[in-house]
Amino acid sequence: MKRMIWLVVTAGIWATGCTTLGPMPTTTGLAAVPVGRPGVEAQAGVVPGYFLSSATQEPTHKGNPIGQVVGLVEPDRWLGTRGLVVGARRWGDHGDGAVEPFLGYRHRLDDNFAIALFGYGTQMHGAETGASYRATRIGGELAVDARVIALTRWLALHGQAAVSTMYLDAHGTYCAGNDGLGADCNQDGTSRMVDGSIRSAFTSATASLSLDFGRLPDGVFHSLRIALLGSAGVMPQVRDGKETDGARYTSIGLTLTLGFGAR
Repeated sequence: MKRMIWLVVTAGIWATGCTTLGPMPTTTGLAAVPVGRPGVEAQAGVVPGYFLSSATQEPTHKGNPIGQVVGLVEPDRWLGTRGLVVGARRWGDHGDGAVEPFLGYRHRLDDNFAIALFGYGTQMHGAETGASYRATRIGGELAVDARVIALTRWLALHGQAAVSTMYLDAHGTYCAGNDGLGADCNQDGTSRMVDGSIRSAFTSATASLSLDFGRLPDGVFHSLRIALLGSAGVMPQVRDGKETDGARYTSIGLTLTLGFGAR
């Protein structure tokens, strides 16, 4: 039986002080380039995304960068799993966010090109000013990385393209105006409450440009990567609790990734 995924679509972003819930990163932000030896990577920054609360707003959405931290292990010869990576990422806060594990495979095609596939999934929940949500997301990402320019032996410019698909199965409660759009709940309890649900897959495409420092074939220091990301895709829309056609959005991000491990 298909697992139910609960999502509450909450009041949207109207102005400063309005309810914002459900930070939703739409790309992993991970590099497709494998190290080729056992190691770990740590990443911090913001990745492209949006808030689920904005699903109740007007059809035009700009998206919102979402802060996240990532930890990744590449066992390589330790387990005889060349290219396999496993890890988790964290975004949001304890009241509205998630920890999401992921599993991936990275493969270097030659000195200039690499390809990767990542799978992930988690549950989310949050509540604010009368609105609340629960959500489970399951997704995957295909990424291709190209070394554009080798500036020196230890410094190169990389470009990466990724396509992601994420499935949401959802239900929730929020306050809505007479036009069916999300609104902040009244303090006196007179707001019109709406139950909403979403069960759909949403896609996005991400392009990134990065500087890779120290990505050499040996040494304890594996690499330092600074990446600028931009995404475009489709996000959910809800009117009076009913799912409608998805809305297009764009968003940007910036990440810093440090890798180290076996020589």
